[in-house]
Parts: sequence; C-alpha cells; structure tokens
Amino acid sequence: MRVSVQICLLAVSIAGLSSPVMATDGIFLPAAPRGAGGEDSIETAEGTRCRQSINSNGSYLDLGLTGRASKPLTQPQALNLPFLLSQDRDSEMLAYARVTIPLGKKPQRIDCSRLYELEITRLKRELELLRLAAE
Repeated sequence: MRVSVQICLLAVSIAGLSSPVMATDGIFLPAAPRGAGGEDSIETAEGTRCRQSINSNGSYLDLGLTGRASKPLTQPQALNLPFLLSQDRDSEMLAYARVTIPLGKKPQRIDCSRLYELEITRLKRELELLRLAAE
C-alpha cells in the first residue's frame, strides 16, 4: 500500500479564518480522492479476462469548495421562522487546493495489451477463414 503526503493549501476564505466561528470549530476538508477510477478490460472468446487500472501513479491536484453545515438551532430559535431564513446562517465557505504526492515504489501494473493484440489477431484470422469458406 502506498503512502500519500497531502499538502493542504487554503487559498480563499469568503468568511475569513479570523472569524470566531471558524476559529473555534475548525475547518474540515473532504477526504482526498483516490484517483479518477476506472479500468480497461478485455475478455477473450475462451473466457480469459484481463483488467488494468487507468488511475495515475503520479501526484495530482485536488481543488474544491467546502462550507459549514447549518448551525444547530436551540428550541427557541427553531420556533423563530425569520431566523431559519436568515442570510447569516450558512454563509461561510472556503476554497482549497490540495496536492497529493505518492511516496514509495510505484506498484507494478498488469499490462493487458499483449492479450488484446493476441485476441485481435485471432479474430482477424477467424474472419479470414469465414471469408474463405464463403467463397
């Protein structure tokens, strides 16, 4: 398993980090993404399967926005409808940039290209035999 170093750069804060609410409650960023995901795969006519990840092994940049959830309401506040519609309630937002740099050895990847080429060659020969049989 590879270890990742995450460097969080807090770029812009609409509410400001000096506000008492942000200073006392802290800032919570979402979990770092694990990559774009997905895989290339091939299955031969005989049932042989090969799958390879298309995720990057290199570092990547994650940009995003995060904000504060609704402030908890006390019972008297919950009964006060104008407070529920107040502009001040959910107005804190933060833009961030995070660089993830993988450490350690690059993992070995499965290369399905040879199996793919063999299957394409086999299918071309099969089509050629079908054409010859049709003549």
